[in-house]
Amino acid sequence: MVQQPVVTSSRVPVRITNPVVYSAPSDSEESDIDDNDIAFSNPQRNPHYQRVPELDFLAQPMDILYAYQESLRQKTKPRVSQDDIAGRQQHLDNLKAMKQLTMEESKRQYREQSRKYQQEVASIKSAADLDENELDKEFESLLKERRARIESAIKLDKDKLQKEAARKEAERKAKEEKDKREQEAKKKAEDEAKAKEEAAKRAAASTSCSTGGLEDYKKYTAVLDYYKQHYRPRLEDKTFRSTVFKEKMPLKRFIKQLQFKPEVVEQRHVAIRDRLLAVKQQSTDAYHCLLNQMAKDFLLQVRTEVSSISWGAYFYARLAMLLMSSLPEFKDYLMVRLFKRCPYMIPQYHDDPALSVTEMQKLQRYEYVNEEKTEFQPTDMYYLYQYSYIMFYAALVQMTPQRSDPPNPYGIEHGWIWLARICNIPPRDITAGLLYHFLHVAGQRLLQEYPRQTMKVLRLILDDILPLIPRSRENASPVNELQRVLQDFFQTGVLPKMKEVLDKKV
Repeated sequence: MVQQPVVTSSRVPVRITNPVVYSAPSDSEESDIDDNDIAFSNPQRNPHYQRVPELDFLAQPMDILYAYQESLRQKTKPRVSQDDIAGRQQHLDNLKAMKQLTMEESKRQYREQSRKYQQEVASIKSAADLDENELDKEFESLLKERRARIESAIKLDKDKLQKEAARKEAERKAKEEKDKREQEAKKKAEDEAKAKEEAAKRAAASTSCSTGGLEDYKKYTAVLDYYKQHYRPRLEDKTFRSTVFKEKMPLKRFIKQLQFKPEVVEQRHVAIRDRLLAVKQQSTDAYHCLLNQMAKDFLLQVRTEVSSISWGAYFYARLAMLLMSSLPEFKDYLMVRLFKRCPYMIPQYHDDPALSVTEMQKLQRYEYVNEEKTEFQPTDMYYLYQYSYIMFYAALVQMTPQRSDPPNPYGIEHGWIWLARICNIPPRDITAGLLYHFLHVAGQRLLQEYPRQTMKVLRLILDDILPLIPRSRENASPVNELQRVLQDFFQTGVLPKMKEVLDKKV
Protein backbone atom coordinates (compact mmCIF):
# COMPACT_ATOMS: atom_id res chain seq x y z
CA MET A 1 0.00 0.00 0.00
CA VAL A 2 1.44 3.33 -1.06
CA GLN A 3 1.41 5.96 1.68
CA GLN A 4 -0.22 9.24 0.59
CA PRO A 5 1.82 12.37 1.24
CA VAL A 6 0.60 14.88 3.80
CA VAL A 7 -0.79 18.07 2.19
CA THR A 8 -0.29 21.34 4.02
CA SER A 9 -2.71 24.23 4.02
CA SER A 10 -0.49 26.36 1.78
CA ARG A 11 -1.48 26.36 -1.84
CA VAL A 12 1.02 26.23 -4.70
CA PRO A 13 0.28 28.40 -7.73
CA VAL A 14 -0.13 26.37 -10.92
CA ARG A 15 0.32 27.76 -14.39
CA ILE A 16 -2.69 26.93 -16.60
CA THR A 17 -2.48 27.24 -20.36
CA ASN A 18 -6.05 28.50 -20.58
CA PRO A 19 -6.72 31.45 -22.86
CA VAL A 20 -9.08 32.78 -20.23
CA VAL A 21 -7.27 35.11 -17.87
CA TYR A 22 -7.27 33.56 -14.46
CA SER A 23 -5.89 34.62 -11.14
CA ALA A 24 -5.06 32.15 -8.40
CA PRO A 25 -6.91 32.57 -5.16
CA SER A 26 -5.09 34.49 -2.46
CA ASP A 27 -4.34 33.19 0.99
CA SER A 28 -5.09 36.54 2.49
CA GLU A 29 -8.00 37.08 4.82
CA GLU A 30 -9.93 39.15 2.26
CA SER A 31 -9.95 36.22 -0.15
CA ASP A 32 -12.68 33.63 -0.19
CA ILE A 33 -12.40 30.13 -1.51
CA ASP A 34 -15.80 30.51 -3.13
CA ASP A 35 -14.36 33.03 -5.54
CA ASN A 36 -13.11 30.07 -7.58
CA ASP A 37 -16.60 29.46 -8.84
CA ILE A 38 -17.05 32.95 -10.21
CA ALA A 39 -17.56 32.91 -13.93
CA PHE A 40 -16.26 35.77 -15.98
CA SER A 41 -18.96 37.29 -18.09
CA ASN A 42 -16.83 38.85 -20.76
CA PRO A 43 -13.71 36.69 -21.41
CA GLN A 44 -11.20 37.94 -23.96
CA ARG A 45 -10.45 35.54 -26.78
CA ASN A 46 -7.46 35.21 -29.08
CA PRO A 47 -8.46 36.17 -32.62
CA HIS A 48 -6.20 33.44 -33.98
CA TYR A 49 -7.59 30.79 -31.71
CA GLN A 50 -8.35 27.36 -33.19
CA ARG A 51 -10.08 24.77 -31.14
CA VAL A 52 -8.22 21.52 -30.42
CA PRO A 53 -10.58 18.83 -29.17
CA GLU A 54 -7.77 16.83 -27.52
CA LEU A 55 -7.03 19.80 -25.29
CA ASP A 56 -10.52 20.55 -24.20
CA PHE A 57 -9.88 19.18 -20.78
CA LEU A 58 -7.41 21.93 -20.18
CA ALA A 59 -10.06 24.53 -20.66
CA GLN A 60 -12.35 23.13 -18.06
CA PRO A 61 -12.19 24.46 -14.52
CA MET A 62 -9.97 22.49 -12.20
CA ASP A 63 -9.56 22.28 -8.48
CA ILE A 64 -5.97 23.20 -7.75
CA LEU A 65 -5.83 21.20 -4.56
CA TYR A 66 -7.23 18.16 -6.28
CA ALA A 67 -4.76 18.52 -9.11
CA TYR A 68 -1.88 18.74 -6.68
CA GLN A 69 -3.06 15.67 -4.75
CA GLU A 70 -3.56 13.78 -8.01
CA SER A 71 0.00 14.61 -9.08
CA LEU A 72 1.30 13.27 -5.79
CA ARG A 73 -0.64 10.07 -6.24
CA GLN A 74 0.78 9.64 -9.73
CA LYS A 75 4.29 10.11 -8.41
CA THR A 76 3.96 7.55 -5.64
CA LYS A 77 2.02 5.00 -7.66
CA PRO A 78 4.13 1.98 -8.73
CA ARG A 79 5.06 2.23 -12.39
CA VAL A 80 5.17 -1.56 -12.99
CA SER A 81 2.50 -3.86 -11.70
CA GLN A 82 2.94 -7.41 -10.51
CA ASP A 83 1.24 -8.65 -13.64
CA ASP A 84 3.74 -6.81 -15.78
CA ILE A 85 6.61 -8.33 -13.81
CA ALA A 86 5.18 -11.82 -14.12
CA GLY A 87 4.62 -11.35 -17.83
CA ARG A 88 8.16 -10.11 -18.32
CA GLN A 89 9.60 -13.07 -16.41
CA GLN A 90 7.49 -15.44 -18.52
CA HIS A 91 8.85 -13.77 -21.62
CA LEU A 92 12.45 -14.17 -20.40
CA ASP A 93 11.88 -17.82 -19.61
CA ASN A 94 10.50 -18.36 -23.09
CA LEU A 95 13.54 -16.67 -24.60
CA LYS A 96 15.90 -18.82 -22.50
CA ALA A 97 14.09 -21.98 -23.55
CA MET A 98 14.27 -20.96 -27.20
CA LYS A 99 18.00 -20.20 -26.80
CA GLN A 100 18.61 -23.61 -25.21
CA LEU A 101 16.77 -25.35 -28.02
CA THR A 102 18.75 -23.40 -30.58
CA MET A 103 22.09 -24.31 -28.94
CA GLU A 104 21.19 -27.98 -28.71
CA GLU A 105 20.23 -28.00 -32.36
CA SER A 106 23.54 -26.30 -33.25
CA LYS A 107 25.49 -28.87 -31.22
CA ARG A 108 23.63 -31.70 -32.86
CA GLN A 109 24.38 -30.31 -36.30
CA TYR A 110 28.07 -29.76 -35.29
CA ARG A 111 28.41 -33.33 -34.05
CA GLU A 112 26.84 -34.65 -37.21
CA GLN A 113 29.15 -32.56 -39.35
CA SER A 114 32.18 -33.59 -37.25
CA ARG A 115 31.28 -37.26 -37.62
CA LYS A 116 31.12 -36.85 -41.37
CA TYR A 117 34.50 -35.09 -41.40
CA GLN A 118 36.08 -37.81 -39.26
CA GLN A 119 34.79 -40.47 -41.59
CA GLU A 120 36.25 -38.62 -44.55
CA VAL A 121 39.60 -38.12 -42.74
CA ALA A 122 39.70 -41.82 -41.78
CA SER A 123 39.11 -42.85 -45.35
CA ILE A 124 41.82 -40.46 -46.60
CA LYS A 125 44.27 -41.66 -43.91
CA SER A 126 43.60 -45.28 -44.76
CA ALA A 127 44.35 -44.60 -48.40
CA ALA A 128 47.49 -42.66 -47.44
CA ASP A 129 48.68 -45.47 -45.15
CA LEU A 130 48.35 -47.91 -48.00
CA ASP A 131 50.37 -45.64 -50.27
CA GLU A 132 52.96 -45.02 -47.51
CA ASN A 133 53.43 -48.73 -46.86
CA GLU A 134 54.05 -49.30 -50.53
CA LEU A 135 56.51 -46.40 -50.61
CA ASP A 136 58.27 -47.72 -47.47
CA LYS A 137 58.70 -51.11 -49.02
CA GLU A 138 60.05 -49.61 -52.21
CA PHE A 139 62.41 -47.29 -50.26
CA GLU A 140 63.63 -50.16 -48.07
CA SER A 141 64.52 -52.22 -51.09
CA LEU A 142 66.39 -49.28 -52.64
CA LEU A 143 68.15 -48.62 -49.32
CA LYS A 144 69.31 -52.22 -49.02
CA GLU A 145 70.63 -52.16 -52.55
CA ARG A 146 72.47 -48.90 -51.95
CA ARG A 147 73.85 -50.12 -48.62
CA ALA A 148 75.20 -53.20 -50.30
CA ARG A 149 76.98 -51.07 -52.93
CA ILE A 150 78.42 -48.78 -50.22
CA GLU A 151 79.68 -51.69 -48.13
CA SER A 152 81.29 -53.17 -51.19
CA ALA A 153 83.01 -49.85 -51.97
CA ILE A 154 84.12 -49.44 -48.34
CA LYS A 155 85.60 -52.90 -48.33
CA LEU A 156 87.56 -52.15 -51.50
CA ASP A 157 88.82 -48.85 -50.05
CA LYS A 158 89.70 -50.52 -46.77
CA ASP A 159 91.74 -53.14 -48.55
CA LYS A 160 93.53 -50.44 -50.49
CA LEU A 161 94.19 -48.44 -47.31
CA GLN A 162 95.52 -51.47 -45.49
CA LYS A 163 97.89 -52.23 -48.34
CA GLU A 164 98.97 -48.57 -48.48
CA ALA A 165 99.41 -48.43 -44.69
CA ALA A 166 101.48 -51.60 -44.75
CA ARG A 167 103.67 -50.15 -47.49
CA LYS A 168 104.09 -46.83 -45.63
CA GLU A 169 104.81 -48.63 -42.35
CA ALA A 170 107.52 -50.63 -44.05
CA GLU A 171 108.98 -47.45 -45.54
CA ARG A 172 108.74 -45.67 -42.17
CA LYS A 173 110.53 -48.46 -40.36
CA ALA A 174 113.22 -48.50 -42.99
CA LYS A 175 113.58 -44.72 -42.72
CA GLU A 176 113.64 -44.86 -38.92
CA GLU A 177 116.35 -47.46 -39.01
CA LYS A 178 118.31 -45.32 -41.42
CA ASP A 179 117.75 -42.14 -39.36
CA LYS A 180 118.63 -43.98 -36.19
CA ARG A 181 121.92 -45.14 -37.64
CA GLU A 182 122.62 -41.62 -38.91
CA GLN A 183 121.69 -40.05 -35.55
CA GLU A 184 123.84 -42.51 -33.67
CA ALA A 185 126.74 -41.71 -35.93
CA LYS A 186 126.04 -37.97 -35.61
CA LYS A 187 125.67 -38.18 -31.82
CA LYS A 188 128.87 -40.12 -31.58
CA ALA A 189 130.66 -37.46 -33.60
CA GLU A 190 129.04 -34.68 -31.51
CA ASP A 191 130.00 -36.41 -28.27
CA GLU A 192 133.55 -36.74 -29.44
CA ALA A 193 133.61 -33.08 -30.49
CA LYS A 194 131.97 -32.06 -27.21
CA ALA A 195 134.47 -34.09 -25.23
CA LYS A 196 137.29 -32.40 -27.09
CA GLU A 197 135.66 -29.00 -26.52
CA GLU A 198 135.18 -29.69 -22.81
CA ALA A 199 138.75 -30.82 -22.55
CA ALA A 200 139.85 -27.65 -24.32
CA LYS A 201 137.65 -25.57 -22.01
CA ARG A 202 139.05 -27.29 -18.94
CA ALA A 203 142.52 -26.73 -20.23
CA ALA A 204 141.73 -23.07 -20.96
CA ALA A 205 139.97 -22.67 -17.63
CA SER A 206 142.90 -24.13 -15.81
CA THR A 207 145.06 -21.40 -17.32
CA SER A 208 142.60 -18.49 -16.82
CA CYS A 209 140.56 -19.44 -13.76
CA SER A 210 140.89 -21.33 -10.50
CA THR A 211 138.30 -24.10 -10.34
CA GLY A 212 138.37 -24.09 -6.55
CA GLY A 213 137.90 -20.34 -6.43
CA LEU A 214 135.05 -20.63 -8.91
CA GLU A 215 133.29 -23.12 -6.63
CA ASP A 216 133.62 -20.72 -3.70
CA TYR A 217 132.25 -17.93 -5.87
CA LYS A 218 129.23 -20.06 -6.81
CA LYS A 219 128.47 -20.58 -3.12
CA TYR A 220 128.45 -16.84 -2.56
CA THR A 221 126.34 -16.18 -5.67
CA ALA A 222 123.78 -18.68 -4.37
CA VAL A 223 123.28 -16.33 -1.41
CA LEU A 224 122.83 -13.40 -3.79
CA ASP A 225 120.37 -15.36 -5.94
CA TYR A 226 118.31 -16.17 -2.85
CA TYR A 227 118.30 -12.48 -1.95
CA LYS A 228 117.10 -11.50 -5.43
CA GLN A 229 114.34 -14.09 -5.32
CA HIS A 230 113.00 -13.57 -1.78
CA TYR A 231 114.07 -10.18 -0.44
CA ARG A 232 114.54 -7.76 -3.33
CA PRO A 233 110.92 -8.05 -4.64
CA ARG A 234 109.80 -6.46 -1.36
CA LEU A 235 111.43 -3.21 -2.50
CA GLU A 236 108.61 -2.79 -5.03
CA ASP A 237 106.39 -1.87 -2.09
CA LYS A 238 106.67 1.91 -1.64
CA THR A 239 106.21 1.78 2.14
CA PHE A 240 108.83 -0.94 2.56
CA ARG A 241 111.25 0.84 0.21
CA SER A 242 110.79 4.08 2.11
CA THR A 243 111.56 2.31 5.41
CA VAL A 244 114.72 0.73 3.98
CA PHE A 245 115.83 4.05 2.52
CA LYS A 246 115.42 5.84 5.85
CA GLU A 247 117.57 3.21 7.57
CA LYS A 248 120.11 3.08 4.74
CA MET A 249 121.11 6.73 4.90
CA PRO A 250 122.55 6.66 8.47
CA LEU A 251 124.44 3.43 7.70
CA LYS A 252 125.93 4.94 4.57
CA ARG A 253 126.92 8.03 6.53
CA PHE A 254 128.63 5.92 9.24
CA ILE A 255 130.75 4.17 6.59
CA LYS A 256 131.54 7.27 4.59
CA GLN A 257 132.60 9.30 7.62
CA LEU A 258 134.91 6.62 9.02
CA GLN A 259 138.11 8.09 10.49
CA PHE A 260 141.33 6.12 10.57
CA LYS A 261 141.37 5.85 14.37
CA PRO A 262 140.79 2.64 16.34
CA GLU A 263 138.29 4.24 18.71
CA VAL A 264 136.27 5.66 15.79
CA VAL A 265 136.16 2.21 14.18
CA GLU A 266 134.79 0.82 17.46
CA GLN A 267 132.13 3.53 17.63
CA ARG A 268 131.06 2.99 14.01
CA HIS A 269 130.84 -0.75 14.56
CA VAL A 270 128.58 -0.38 17.60
CA ALA A 271 126.35 2.16 15.87
CA ILE A 272 125.92 0.05 12.72
CA ARG A 273 125.45 -3.19 14.67
CA ASP A 274 122.79 -1.80 17.00
CA ARG A 275 120.87 -0.16 14.18
CA LEU A 276 120.80 -3.31 12.03
CA LEU A 277 119.84 -5.58 14.93
CA ALA A 278 116.95 -3.24 15.74
CA VAL A 279 115.79 -3.47 12.12
CA LYS A 280 116.13 -7.27 12.19
CA GLN A 281 113.75 -7.50 15.14
CA GLN A 282 111.12 -5.62 13.13
CA SER A 283 111.65 -7.07 9.63
CA THR A 284 114.03 -9.78 8.42
CA ASP A 285 113.44 -8.71 4.82
CA ALA A 286 114.50 -5.14 5.55
CA TYR A 287 117.52 -6.47 7.46
CA HIS A 288 118.80 -8.42 4.44
CA CYS A 289 118.09 -5.56 2.05
CA LEU A 290 120.16 -3.27 4.25
CA LEU A 291 123.01 -5.81 4.51
CA ASN A 292 123.21 -6.10 0.73
CA GLN A 293 123.12 -2.33 0.25
CA MET A 294 125.67 -1.76 3.00
CA ALA A 295 128.07 -4.27 1.38
CA LYS A 296 127.93 -2.31 -1.89
CA ASP A 297 128.40 1.04 -0.14
CA PHE A 298 131.20 -0.42 1.98
CA LEU A 299 133.23 -1.64 -1.03
CA LEU A 300 132.61 1.57 -2.94
CA GLN A 301 134.07 3.52 -0.03
CA VAL A 302 136.99 1.05 0.22
CA ARG A 303 137.81 1.59 -3.44
CA THR A 304 137.65 5.37 -3.07
CA GLU A 305 139.67 5.64 0.15
CA VAL A 306 142.26 2.88 -0.30
CA SER A 307 143.09 3.96 -3.86
CA SER A 308 144.29 7.28 -2.39
CA ILE A 309 145.31 6.25 1.16
CA SER A 310 146.65 2.70 1.04
CA TRP A 311 146.97 2.17 4.79
CA GLY A 312 143.25 2.97 5.18
CA ALA A 313 142.69 -0.67 4.15
CA TYR A 314 143.53 -1.74 7.73
CA PHE A 315 140.76 0.34 9.27
CA TYR A 316 138.11 -0.75 6.79
CA ALA A 317 139.27 -4.35 7.22
CA ARG A 318 138.91 -4.12 11.00
CA LEU A 319 135.43 -2.62 10.70
CA ALA A 320 134.49 -5.42 8.28
CA MET A 321 135.87 -8.05 10.68
CA LEU A 322 133.86 -6.66 13.60
CA LEU A 323 130.66 -6.45 11.51
CA MET A 324 131.09 -10.01 10.22
CA SER A 325 131.55 -11.22 13.80
CA SER A 326 128.46 -9.46 15.18
CA LEU A 327 126.35 -9.84 11.99
CA PRO A 328 127.30 -13.23 10.44
CA GLU A 329 125.05 -12.73 7.41
CA PHE A 330 127.09 -9.68 6.40
CA LYS A 331 130.09 -11.87 5.47
CA ASP A 332 128.28 -13.57 2.57
CA TYR A 333 126.99 -10.28 1.16
CA LEU A 334 130.41 -8.62 1.50
CA MET A 335 132.28 -11.53 -0.13
CA VAL A 336 129.91 -11.95 -3.08
CA ARG A 337 130.06 -8.21 -3.78
CA LEU A 338 133.86 -8.25 -3.47
CA PHE A 339 134.18 -11.22 -5.84
CA LYS A 340 131.88 -9.50 -8.35
CA ARG A 341 133.82 -6.21 -8.26
CA CYS A 342 137.22 -7.91 -8.33
CA PRO A 343 137.21 -11.16 -10.38
CA TYR A 344 140.87 -11.66 -9.41
CA MET A 345 139.62 -12.73 -5.98
CA ILE A 346 138.52 -16.02 -7.59
CA PRO A 347 141.02 -15.59 -9.36
CA GLN A 348 139.65 -15.40 -12.94
CA TYR A 349 141.17 -13.33 -15.75
CA HIS A 350 138.37 -13.42 -18.37
CA ASP A 351 140.75 -13.20 -21.34
CA ASP A 352 139.25 -15.86 -23.61
CA PRO A 353 140.43 -15.16 -27.20
CA ALA A 354 136.90 -15.91 -28.43
CA LEU A 355 135.65 -12.79 -26.62
CA SER A 356 135.85 -9.28 -27.98
CA VAL A 357 137.81 -6.61 -26.13
CA THR A 358 134.59 -4.97 -24.94
CA GLU A 359 133.19 -8.27 -23.67
CA MET A 360 136.42 -9.03 -21.81
CA GLN A 361 136.46 -5.59 -20.20
CA LYS A 362 132.86 -6.00 -19.04
CA LEU A 363 133.68 -9.35 -17.45
CA GLN A 364 136.83 -7.92 -15.89
CA ARG A 365 134.64 -5.20 -14.30
CA TYR A 366 136.01 -2.18 -16.09
CA GLU A 367 133.88 0.85 -15.26
CA TYR A 368 132.35 3.31 -17.71
CA VAL A 369 133.57 6.90 -17.52
CA ASN A 370 130.69 8.54 -19.42
CA GLU A 371 126.93 8.51 -18.99
CA GLU A 372 126.37 6.99 -22.44
CA LYS A 373 128.39 3.93 -21.31
CA THR A 374 130.47 3.89 -24.46
CA GLU A 375 133.95 4.46 -23.00
CA PHE A 376 135.73 2.43 -20.31
CA GLN A 377 138.13 3.77 -17.71
CA PRO A 378 141.85 3.70 -18.60
CA THR A 379 143.83 0.62 -17.66
CA ASP A 380 146.02 2.30 -15.02
CA MET A 381 142.90 3.53 -13.16
CA TYR A 382 141.36 0.06 -13.46
CA TYR A 383 144.51 -1.50 -12.00
CA LEU A 384 144.50 1.00 -9.14
CA TYR A 385 140.93 0.10 -8.16
CA GLN A 386 141.65 -3.63 -8.33
CA TYR A 387 144.75 -3.19 -6.19
CA SER A 388 142.57 -1.38 -3.62
CA TYR A 389 140.28 -4.40 -3.33
CA ILE A 390 143.28 -6.75 -3.01
CA MET A 391 144.82 -4.65 -0.23
CA PHE A 392 141.51 -4.58 1.63
CA TYR A 393 141.21 -8.36 1.25
CA ALA A 394 144.79 -8.88 2.45
CA ALA A 395 144.22 -6.58 5.43
CA LEU A 396 141.07 -8.52 6.31
CA VAL A 397 142.64 -12.00 6.26
CA GLN A 398 145.75 -10.91 8.22
CA MET A 399 143.69 -9.01 10.82
CA THR A 400 144.22 -10.23 14.39
CA PRO A 401 141.74 -9.45 17.20
CA GLN A 402 142.69 -6.62 19.55
CA ARG A 403 141.91 -6.72 23.24
CA SER A 404 138.28 -7.87 23.50
CA ASP A 405 137.68 -8.30 19.76
CA PRO A 406 135.97 -11.55 18.66
CA PRO A 407 137.91 -14.04 16.50
CA ASN A 408 138.37 -13.12 12.85
CA PRO A 409 135.64 -14.98 10.89
CA TYR A 410 137.68 -14.70 7.67
CA GLY A 411 141.22 -15.53 8.75
CA ILE A 412 144.66 -15.96 7.20
CA GLU A 413 143.85 -19.42 5.82
CA HIS A 414 141.75 -17.75 3.12
CA GLY A 415 144.74 -15.58 2.21
CA TRP A 416 146.96 -18.63 1.85
CA ILE A 417 144.38 -20.34 -0.40
CA TRP A 418 144.15 -17.27 -2.64
CA LEU A 419 147.93 -17.01 -2.96
CA ALA A 420 148.20 -20.69 -3.91
CA ARG A 421 145.42 -20.37 -6.50
CA ILE A 422 146.84 -17.34 -8.28
CA CYS A 423 150.29 -18.92 -8.40
CA ASN A 424 148.84 -22.02 -10.09
CA ILE A 425 147.55 -19.97 -13.04
CA PRO A 426 149.81 -18.57 -15.77
CA PRO A 427 150.43 -14.90 -14.94
CA ARG A 428 148.98 -11.91 -16.81
CA ASP A 429 149.88 -8.24 -16.91
CA ILE A 430 148.05 -7.48 -13.68
CA THR A 431 149.43 -10.46 -11.74
CA ALA A 432 152.56 -8.66 -10.53
CA GLY A 433 150.56 -5.80 -9.01
CA LEU A 434 148.11 -8.20 -7.35
CA LEU A 435 150.93 -10.24 -5.76
CA TYR A 436 152.91 -7.19 -4.69
CA HIS A 437 150.01 -5.43 -2.92
CA PHE A 438 148.80 -8.64 -1.30
CA LEU A 439 152.25 -9.55 0.06
CA HIS A 440 152.90 -5.94 1.06
CA VAL A 441 149.95 -6.21 3.48
CA ALA A 442 149.61 -9.90 4.44
CA GLY A 443 153.08 -11.31 3.66
CA GLN A 444 154.41 -11.14 7.21
CA ARG A 445 151.32 -12.85 8.64
CA LEU A 446 151.65 -15.67 6.08
CA LEU A 447 155.26 -16.20 7.15
CA GLN A 448 154.11 -16.40 10.77
CA GLU A 449 151.39 -18.97 10.09
CA TYR A 450 152.95 -20.97 7.23
CA PRO A 451 156.71 -20.23 7.30
CA ARG A 452 158.05 -23.12 5.19
CA GLN A 453 155.23 -23.14 2.62
CA THR A 454 155.35 -19.35 2.27
CA MET A 455 159.12 -19.42 1.67
CA LYS A 456 158.60 -21.91 -1.17
CA VAL A 457 155.83 -19.85 -2.73
CA LEU A 458 157.92 -16.67 -2.57
CA ARG A 459 160.82 -18.47 -4.26
CA LEU A 460 158.41 -19.76 -6.92
CA ILE A 461 157.18 -16.23 -7.57
CA LEU A 462 160.70 -14.82 -7.85
CA ASP A 463 162.21 -17.54 -10.02
CA ASP A 464 159.31 -18.87 -12.14
CA ILE A 465 156.36 -16.49 -12.16
CA LEU A 466 158.03 -13.08 -12.46
CA PRO A 467 159.94 -13.99 -15.65
CA LEU A 468 156.64 -15.04 -17.29
CA ILE A 469 154.75 -11.83 -16.55
CA PRO A 470 154.29 -9.72 -19.71
CA ARG A 471 155.82 -6.26 -19.40
CA SER A 472 153.74 -3.17 -20.11
CA ARG A 473 153.64 0.49 -19.19
CA GLU A 474 150.90 -0.11 -16.61
CA ASN A 475 152.68 -2.92 -14.73
CA ALA A 476 156.30 -1.79 -14.95
CA SER A 477 156.37 -0.37 -11.43
CA PRO A 478 154.64 -3.35 -9.71
CA VAL A 479 156.96 -5.83 -11.47
CA ASN A 480 160.07 -3.96 -10.37
CA GLU A 481 158.79 -3.47 -6.81
CA LEU A 482 157.84 -7.14 -6.45
CA GLN A 483 161.22 -8.27 -7.75
CA ARG A 484 163.08 -5.89 -5.43
CA VAL A 485 161.07 -6.88 -2.34
CA LEU A 486 161.56 -10.60 -2.94
CA GLN A 487 165.28 -10.25 -3.61
CA ASP A 488 165.72 -8.20 -0.43
CA PHE A 489 163.73 -10.78 1.50
CA PHE A 490 165.94 -13.66 0.46
CA GLN A 491 169.02 -11.56 1.27
CA THR A 492 167.87 -10.11 4.60
CA GLY A 493 165.07 -12.45 5.66
CA VAL A 494 162.77 -9.46 6.20
CA LEU A 495 159.56 -9.03 4.25
CA PRO A 496 158.37 -5.41 4.61
CA LYS A 497 154.79 -4.65 5.56
CA MET A 498 152.71 -1.57 4.80
CA LYS A 499 152.41 0.54 7.95
CA GLU A 500 149.02 1.28 9.47
CA VAL A 501 149.79 4.99 9.89
CA LEU A 502 151.87 7.56 8.06
CA ASP A 503 155.39 8.23 9.24
CA LYS A 504 155.60 11.28 11.50
CA LYS A 505 157.51 14.08 9.88
CA VAL A 506 160.34 15.54 11.92
